[in-house]
This record gives sequence, C-alpha cells and structure tokens, in this order.
Amino acid sequence: MGTALLIYLVTVAASTWLGAPRPITSSSALASSAAIAAGTLAMAFYLVRSTPYPRWGFLGAAAVLAGTALIGPLVAPDPAAWAAEQRPMHWMYPWFSMVMALTPPTTRRHWCAPGAPRAGWLLIGTAVLLALIAWGAAALSRLI
Repeated sequence: MGTALLIYLVTVAASTWLGAPRPITSSSALASSAAIAAGTLAMAFYLVRSTPYPRWGFLGAAAVLAGTALIGPLVAPDPAAWAAEQRPMHWMYPWFSMVMALTPPTTRRHWCAPGAPRAGWLLIGTAVLLALIAWGAAALSRLI
C-alpha cells in the first residue's frame, strides 16, 4: 500500500509541476498528461499481481485511462482550456487502478464481483465510463 501511495504522490506531483507554467503551453499540457498516463500505467503494472480482477481487464482499464489522458490535450480547444477543464479530473486515473487492485476477492458470484465471468470487460467499461464522465464534465463546463 505504501508503494502504491508513493506512485500516486509522484504521479500527481509530477503532473502538477509539469503543467504549472503560466501561461500553459501545448508542450507543458502534453508533458503533464504524459505524467498522468505514465503514473496510471506504473500503478497498474505495480498492482496487477494483487488485483482479484482478471489481469487483462485490469491492464486494459489502465490503458484506456492512460490513452484518454494523452489524448486530452490534443482534443481540447487550447492548453488553457485543457488545464482548467480536464486536468483537475486526472487525479483519479491512477487512483482508479489503486482502488480496483485493493478490492478484496469474494466467493460470491454477483455480476460485478471480481470473479464474475465478465469482470474484465466490466472493469474496462468502467474505465471508459470514467473517461467519458471526465470529458463530459469538461464539455459541460464550457457550455455553462
């Protein structure tokens, strides 16, 4: 748990530091999002042995989140919009892997249990939903 928290701390601190220059530039936005993507993958690779979910689903979910973090600055209207609208949501990308890895295994066979037949796909779908919520919140903030 201590190492996972350290990975999380370094990831968020690096992303914040790399995205700190004012005014934010395209390169600093990409560097900040790359730190989140790398931290998300580092967290997943570190915790993949301890997750009760299928490994392919766990790593697939981390890949989805890392990919959406990298794509964010490229689809945002400008670096300042990305920093204001998307970056505040990126803290949860490595956190998601940490929480899912620390979910205790269960003998119950509910549809969302780690041992369920479609648990890997459910985990990937949850990561996609999380990314869509983050992007949707960013788009909604532009409209308000």
